This record gives sequence, C-alpha cells and structure tokens, in this order.
Amino acid sequence: MYVDTSSYLNNMQTTTNEDSSSDSMGKDDFLKLLVAQLEHQDPFNPTDEKEMISQLAQFSSLEQLTNVNTTLESVLTVLNNQSATSAVSYIGKTVLAAGYELVKKDDSVSEAQFTLDSKAYGVTAHIYDADGQLIASTTIGDLSAGDHSFTWDGKDFNGNEVDDGTYIIALSAYSDAACNTAITIPTNVSGEVSGVSVTDGVVTLNLKDGRSVNLLNVIKITSAAN
Repeated sequence: MYVDTSSYLNNMQTTTNEDSSSDSMGKDDFLKLLVAQLEHQDPFNPTDEKEMISQLAQFSSLEQLTNVNTTLESVLTVLNNQSATSAVSYIGKTVLAAGYELVKKDDSVSEAQFTLDSKAYGVTAHIYDADGQLIASTTIGDLSAGDHSFTWDGKDFNGNEVDDGTYIIALSAYSDAACNTAITIPTNVSGEVSGVSVTDGVVTLNLKDGRSVNLLNVIKITSAAN
C-alpha cells in the first residue's frame, strides 16, 4: 500500500482556509496516512528516507503557518470588535471624513470640504450622477492655500433641479496661473453619525443622510449634534 503524502500536502495547502467542517482532511489524517504508509511499505522497496524527511518538514512548516494564520485572525477579530465598540461613541456627533459623495434632499445638499496646500487656479467642481454621467460643473475660481468648502445648488447643466439622491463630486484645478499643470483636489464630507456597522472586518459609520464612511477615513469630530 502506498499513500501519496506529497499530493496530500499540496491539497491541504489549497484547503487551509476552507471550513473545518468540510470534507478536507486535517493534520491527524495526514499522520495516520504517514503511519499507514510506513507499515505497508514494500520491504524490498522501502520509502525513500530523504523524501519522508522532506514531507515531514513540509507538514511542520504548513502546520506552523496555519497556527500563525489562526492567531492573526483571532487578533484581527478582537481589534475589529474594539474599533466597533469605540465607534459607537461617534453616534449623534458630526464627523469630517475623506469622501466624495454628496446627498441632495429637497432643497438641501451636503457640503464638500477640501484643503489646499498651496494656491490653486481655476478650481472647478464637477458633479456626477450614480451612473457616472457628468451632470453639472461649477467654476469656483482661484483659491489660496487653506481650508475651503463648496455647496452645489442641486441643478444640472440646464438649470433644472435634479432628483433627490446621492451624487459624486470631483474637484479639478491648475497649480499655475498659466493653467499648464492640471491637478485634482481630494474632498472631505461631513455628516451626523446615526449608526455603526462592520462588514468583512471594515468598521463603517452610517450617516443620518444615508451615506457611509470608513472609520479609518475619519479626520475629526467637528461637533456634537444639537
């Protein structure tokens, strides 16, 4: 009887991350196979000792990596839970976070904020709908270094008020007065936090207006809600 433990190891490497309740074999099965191979080997053609040592070394290395991976996953779970617990304190407060979404509801449109490290020329705000179609552009003009904000009027190129919903803002500008070098400007969004969720290990703050921001993108808590 011959058991191909090398093939088993290769199979085990591809199934390490699968559910432990699946049909894939574990390390105990491997050891049983190894013992069976030794007991039933052909005495006139015994298993190569070097090959056996190599298989054992592979198994030992794989087991260590599996144990490390399990430990890291446990640590990550604890950290995510701690982050989620900490994020609960954000509920009811207004946060400023890196983002590009604007929400229009009735006559109100959420404000976009941005910071310039140096003077920018011909700053323009471009608004896109959920399908990625450009629906409006507003020229803001030349701006000095520092903090700035922009509020879209909620109208398209033809001056028609658009439907309520979530839109995307992108700011473009030039770094020189001659408008030779185009630049893009990262934006920040603000909103009142109404809840917290965790998806695939990512802690997300849910804003009252329907948007959501990654906890890691929060720049500061600007104020407590009134």
